[in-house]
Amino acid sequence: MRNKNYSRWQKPEKEETIKDNSSTEKMSLIDIAMSNLIKMKEATKLLKASAPTVRKYARLGYYKEYRFGEKLVFYDKEEILNFILKRFKTAEDS
Repeated sequence: MRNKNYSRWQKPEKEETIKDNSSTEKMSLIDIAMSNLIKMKEATKLLKASAPTVRKYARLGYYKEYRFGEKLVFYDKEEILNFILKRFKTAEDS
C-alpha cells in the first residue's frame, strides 16, 4: 500500500502571526485611488437607480465617470456618496 501524505491539508503546527503595518502607507497614490473606484453595478446599488440614470448623472457632472476601454466603467465611491448626501440635504430643505 501507498503511504498517504496528508500533511499538505493539515494546519501547520506553528502559525506565524503577520502584523498589518498599515497597508495604506505602502500603497502608492494610484493604488489608493483605484481602490476607491467601484463598478457600474455597485454604483446602481448605492444610488438605487438604473444604469442609464447613473450615466446621466455622470454626464450632468454630479460625479466623474472613469472609462477603461469601451465597456469597463468605474465611479469614485466618495463622489457618489457625497452626491447622495447632497441630494438628501436638498430634499430635506424643500
